[in-house]
Amino acid sequence: MRIAFFSDSYDFYHDYNDGVAVIAQKFTKYIARKGFFLRVFTNDYEDWNEEISETVKVHRFKPTIPWYLFKYSEMPLDLIIPNPRLMAIFERTPFDIIHFTQPCIMGANAIYAAGRALPRFPMTVPAFVAGIDLPFFKKSRRHVLPLVGSFHTNVPAFVQSRTRSKFLRQRFEEVMDHFYKSCDMVLATSRHTQEEIAQYVKGKAFGLFRPGVDTDTFHPLKRDRNFRKMLQDKTILLFAGRVTPEKNIRFLRDVYVALRKRHSYIHLFVAGDGELRKWLKQDLGKDVTTPGFLFGDNLYQAFASSDIFIFPSTTDTLGLVVLEAQASGLPVVVSDQGGPSEVIENGKTGFICNANVIDDFVGKIDQLITNSRMRKRMGQAARILAERFSWDQSFDDLLKVYEKVVNHD
Repeated sequence: MRIAFFSDSYDFYHDYNDGVAVIAQKFTKYIARKGFFLRVFTNDYEDWNEEISETVKVHRFKPTIPWYLFKYSEMPLDLIIPNPRLMAIFERTPFDIIHFTQPCIMGANAIYAAGRALPRFPMTVPAFVAGIDLPFFKKSRRHVLPLVGSFHTNVPAFVQSRTRSKFLRQRFEEVMDHFYKSCDMVLATSRHTQEEIAQYVKGKAFGLFRPGVDTDTFHPLKRDRNFRKMLQDKTILLFAGRVTPEKNIRFLRDVYVALRKRHSYIHLFVAGDGELRKWLKQDLGKDVTTPGFLFGDNLYQAFASSDIFIFPSTTDTLGLVVLEAQASGLPVVVSDQGGPSEVIENGKTGFICNANVIDDFVGKIDQLITNSRMRKRMGQAARILAERFSWDQSFDDLLKVYEKVVNHD
């Protein structure tokens, strides 16, 4: 099978990381190991190609007319759609299937490359024109290829979280519909997300694409005495991810403040970066450590050396960090809204709390703070659960989806 994979997120930058980039890189390595044919198309600050193996290559494109998503200035995007340099490479190579991971610039290129018409202008820098008809997007190419789109980022929910506007959320739901209705199959990372997007992406076939976790790198044995000594061996409450409104950071702060009134020997460690990082540090002072995004051993040690993982987001389609925390042997506390609740066992590997209910979060976390035996028991169960979520199984299932779409099953 010859696969074209389009993703706006692929590379990690020093101050930015996201789950889609993790998935894209893991998938690329998996395909190289299996010996299948794959071309990845993505953005970067320079044009360059990377040969991963004899059959796998990554094509990066510097934007001709660059722009950036609001509050996400680390990811370079291009206003030119379709990208003529990308299409020149694409046209020279036969493919069996196309897969895009985000309803953004590379997603638009994927739809065009698949021979489908983009009926409306995609979500791009002048957001106010999203949804306006542009005739030249209605021109189809000669050959129509099977097209899969996966839904990893709940853009409408993010928009509502940042703007508090249901009107804007509905407009972005319309944009998502315009993207994904071009697909033969739409994949979601959780059943919750699948049910949610089915409300505004009508009449499509839906499937699951559950990511995995690397249980060798995220492991309880990475627990580091020096890390804990740096934080005075307190009970460490960990959050990992973007420090932005859609991750419910202000609620996380409120929960921690309430817990801090009960316990003096706890500490909040936030591994990530974003617009609220500075505010969080100013507000909590010495009670929080905010090193920014961590990578490699520094990240693995932060997970394994902490005691409780807290993830109050209500907008995540799954939350890779929840699996990474469990693989590291941590009990996790999550919201009952979004995908993360589907990858834990409530009361066994952690707790699922009522979204945005401080008393519920505080009560559940308080149990874990005061009961070290419960923490240990849940952490061990969390590790066992995480071992069921392998990347190989995830991508084996994805290839079965490709075969189903190609064969029109």
